[in-house]
This record gives sequence, C-alpha cells and structure tokens, in this order.
Amino acid sequence: MRHFVSTATLVFISAISASADADGGYFSGSKAARAAGRAGAFTARADDLSAVLYNPAGLTQIGGTVIQLGNRFSYNTNTFERAPTLDWGNLDDGIPPYVEFATVENGKPWQLLEPMFGVTSPLGLRDWAFALTFYAPAGIGRQVFPIDGGQRYMMVSREAQILNYTGSVAWKAGEVFGVGASLQWIAVPALSYQLVIDANRFPGEVNPVKSEFDMLATVEGSDSFTLNAIAGAWYRPVRELEVAVAVQFIPTSIETQSTLAIEPLNPEIDDDVELTRDGIPADDVRLALPLPITVRGAVRYRHLQGETELWDLELDVGYESWSRVERFTMDGNGLVASLLGQRVSVSSIEIQKNWRDVWSVRMGGDYRAIPAWLTLRGGLFFETAVADPSYAHVDFVSGRQLGAALGASFRVWDSEVAIGYEYRHQPENSVPESEARVFQEVPGSQCPPPYTDPDLCHPQYLGSRSPPVNAGSYRAHSHAVSLDLLHRF
Repeated sequence: MRHFVSTATLVFISAISASADADGGYFSGSKAARAAGRAGAFTARADDLSAVLYNPAGLTQIGGTVIQLGNRFSYNTNTFERAPTLDWGNLDDGIPPYVEFATVENGKPWQLLEPMFGVTSPLGLRDWAFALTFYAPAGIGRQVFPIDGGQRYMMVSREAQILNYTGSVAWKAGEVFGVGASLQWIAVPALSYQLVIDANRFPGEVNPVKSEFDMLATVEGSDSFTLNAIAGAWYRPVRELEVAVAVQFIPTSIETQSTLAIEPLNPEIDDDVELTRDGIPADDVRLALPLPITVRGAVRYRHLQGETELWDLELDVGYESWSRVERFTMDGNGLVASLLGQRVSVSSIEIQKNWRDVWSVRMGGDYRAIPAWLTLRGGLFFETAVADPSYAHVDFVSGRQLGAALGASFRVWDSEVAIGYEYRHQPENSVPESEARVFQEVPGSQCPPPYTDPDLCHPQYLGSRSPPVNAGSYRAHSHAVSLDLLHRF
C-alpha cells in the first residue's frame, strides 16, 4: 500500500511541473519565433520580448516601445514499444506465455495554444529598458496513452497548464556593455496525472502484463506561486564581436496542493479506496519538485556594413543542473489510506529519479535578405540525455535530442511578422529488461527488501521489488511553429 499511494502521487510530479527557461527535463523547444528560427541560439542576439527569459540584458537592444504578441503550435509524437516478457501471472500448465506488446503513442499530439504577450519601453530614460510579459513555457503539456497499453504501469495520461508572469529591467553603457534581470512568477493553475497500479496482495505472485487487481490512480492539483529569477549581461569588446551570459539562479521548487483518487479497473471489485486524516475523510497531498539552475554562454559574430548588420552567427552553450532532481517528495500530512482492509500511513514519501545534468550546444544566425524588409534565419542544436537509459520513461523525452530550425521576419513600416519552425528528434532509445530500473508498483506486495526471500518473493524477480516495466524502445520527435507579431511605436 505504501508503494501504491506514493507512486500514484509522486510519479505524477515527474510529468507536470515546469519552469519556463530551460530545455531538457520537463521542457521542450524554444520560445518565440525569432529564437525558434535560430534553434534557440539567442542568448547574445536577444532583441525581442523573449529576451526576458533568454537574456534580460538584451532588452536594451530593442530600442523604443514595442508590443509583441505570439503563439507556438506543435505536433509531438512519443512512441513506446514495450519489450516482450514472460507472463508469470498467467501460467499455462506451469509455463509462462511469451507476450509481445503493440507500439503505443501519444493520442493527443497537437498542442495549439502556447501564447506569449509582452511590452517593453525605456519609459523616457536613456539606456534603460523595462518589460512586462506573460507566456506559457515551451513544452509538451498533454499526453494520453491507451489504458491497456504496454506503458500502463508507467503512465496513462498527464496534462498541465503553466503560466509565467515576468517583470524585467535592463541598462546599457552605450553600445559596449549591458546588464539586465527578470523576476518571474510561475503559476500552475491545473495539472493531472494517471497511471495503473497492481493491488495484488498474494505472497510470491506477480503480474507483469495485467492483473485482476489493477487500479487507476489520478492526481489533480495546482500551484499558485513559485518565484524564480534570471540575470544576464552582454559585452562587445569590438563592434563585430559580442559575448553574453545568462543565469537562472534561484534553486527553487514547485510545490502543489493536490488531491488523490483511486478506482478499481475490475468491475468485480466493489471495495473503494478510502483516504482519511484523524479519522475524517481527506484526499489532499502536497508535492515538491526541484527546478534546475541554468547557465547559458554565447559568442556572436556580427558582419557589418557601416552601421548596418548584414548577418550574424551565434554559438550558445547551455548547462542545466537536472541532477538536483534525485527524487520526488510527497507530504501526506498524516493521511491514512485504506484498501481491502489494510490501513497505511501516508507521510513523507520519496521516489528516486536519478536525473543527470544536461549540456546543450546551439548554433544559429540571421541574414538580411532584403534590408529593412526581409530577414531569414536558421540553426542547429544538440542536447545530452537527462536520464540514464535504465530510467527511461514515457512521461518525458529523456534521451539525447538533436534538431534544426528555420525562420523569417517580414517588416512593413513599424510592424513585423516573425515565423519560426523547429524540429526536435530523439534517436531510438532501447532498454533491455535486464537493465530496466522502473518497476511496477504493487501496493500489497509481501516481498520485503532486499527482495530475496524465496517464500515471499517470486523466484524470477529476486533482487527486485516487482517486475520492471520500462524495458522497450522509445522514439520521439516534435514539429513546432512559432508565430509572432511585433509593433514598434
């Protein structure tokens, strides 16, 4: 029961929380059309409202008062084919059948609303810039898999609504040096997660494929306020060369107030799961998820003709401290769960994730095809994997990623329309069953640590608390189109 309730809540965290200003881990893709068209190589360039997250110091490069309105549309394919396994829970004359699984994929690949709106102005002060922005971070907000698919014991569905409100200020010393900072309010108005748990309680019994005691666990909640901040700077040692750095530096965590619900999938089981606190019905839990510290450094070459920049080329290197995410934590505050006559206290529970720090390299640039009217851009990127293959999961694209981008800007007098296309690809990530480290949650398991008792543990899984469920092949790719409208006053 303890493992049952902990996983029903904690695995949920791993799929729903987000900050706005990093790739890898919980995030995916570049925000805003100009940055997306350069594959995210925008730390030094940073000359539109998305500077508030890429490098706030870049706001001083915009000049004047600018309003920007945009949206990101994406199509996100995430497929999983579970590795064949022996079904020791369904023996035929003492012989386990060899079970193969069909490939499953995200049934909700389209994401049509990921808005951004902002305004920046010097407010009449020379060499200063101020900005207010509102945006949804780049990422995959919803995934739905079949409840009877091979991934059922990892995840059935997840959905998150995440908003970021940002205030920024920047200052520059002529055309040589600039600094800036953004203060962010991250709000998560709604999030949910579902997965299937095996509630079997019989000693030595396992059900690696399907159990008559399978139950669907659903967690729903929200987080109204998480504080974060970004600081940045740029410097031009000569007119043609620019270096920049930006740091998201507060080691904070998102904390949600959530509710837990559990229901049997077998219609023949009519016993409900009851959650109480001090004998009174309750279902609230508190979840905490660490956010990474991120650092970006960039070098940009500007090819000038007089005072006009004809084209540029930028190289960005990024670091994200995803190793902070060693585990997810749930605080049940005295919550007690009862199922099939068993009562278990749900207190402070932790589950390992063992993520790794992520490094990324991005290269992109702009080319003024028709000065003052048409600008073309493009870029490439590569990111290291956030998770060891043994901990691969369907909730996030956790392997190494690479991709390319194209974009353009069209200017008509004081207005500009920018469009950016970004393609992201995770090469096939295969996990053999012998190396898989995500295990089925069996709440009533009688097999105690270190899981080697032959009388209480199944002989085929000695040393493991339950069958591994994440063995198989993972594939993922995304197509994202960003469209922005900018107007200068």
